[in-house]
Amino acid sequence: MVVINIWLMIILAVAFLAAVGAWLNTRLILKEFAVIKAHMGIKEDRTPSVFDNDLDKD
Repeated sequence: MVVINIWLMIILAVAFLAAVGAWLNTRLILKEFAVIKAHMGIKEDRTPSVFDNDLDKD
């Protein structure tokens, strides 16, 4: 039973590290797209969001 728990912890740790790596990779790609769009002269067309008009802002 202890061996299964150790393997489960290792698998969960690897999955967590993979998720963080994927998140960082996505951020890097989005930053690169922003640079490419700026270089090509494409304006950033942002669709409005519900969170833009947050009533809790002070």
